[in-house]
Amino acid sequence: MVEIVPVEWRAPLLAYSRALLEARLGGEARRGRRREPEDPLLPDATEAPFLAERYGVFVTLRKHGELRGCIGRITSDEPLARTLPRITLEAALQDRRFPPLEAEELSTVTIEHSILTKPEPVETYQAIVLGRHGIILTLNRHRALFLPEVATEQRWDLPRTLSQLAWKAGLDRDAWRSPACRYEVFETQHYGESHG
Repeated sequence: MVEIVPVEWRAPLLAYSRALLEARLGGEARRGRRREPEDPLLPDATEAPFLAERYGVFVTLRKHGELRGCIGRITSDEPLARTLPRITLEAALQDRRFPPLEAEELSTVTIEHSILTKPEPVETYQAIVLGRHGIILTLNRHRALFLPEVATEQRWDLPRTLSQLAWKAGLDRDAWRSPACRYEVFETQHYGESHG
């Protein structure tokens, strides 16, 4: 696993995401009161220089171990200090597969962060290392991404992973074999409340 966020900052960043959701969801529930609760503040980048760097980020929410929301950006033009709060809120409120998260659900939800390195092209899909690499498949206007943990969690081999990725991109399951397919890989630092 690539090291982007030092171990001592992982719990504080997860606590930040939780406090942000509590402030926003609590604020939605308390509309009509005089003042909305203020968003929590991230540490200053002088204390945590990695927050000033530009990384892709995914935030995953799980309820009783089941997916409850996951949204992210492969790359970002903004520093992590701005990307992380935006993606945290989008994962909770804008994942079209799920209704927006409710305040009363927060106690049953765990939060995970995946911080991404910059994607790099590979010449052939055989260069992909499952469990280490996140994968981006592109064919014409179709594109899809899997984080590194997807294949491992599903216990897929490489052909099955690429078949599922092609299907996710809206292609035939065998489209990954096309010579016109382009692949990029990236690594992530994945940590979450359920991981200690």
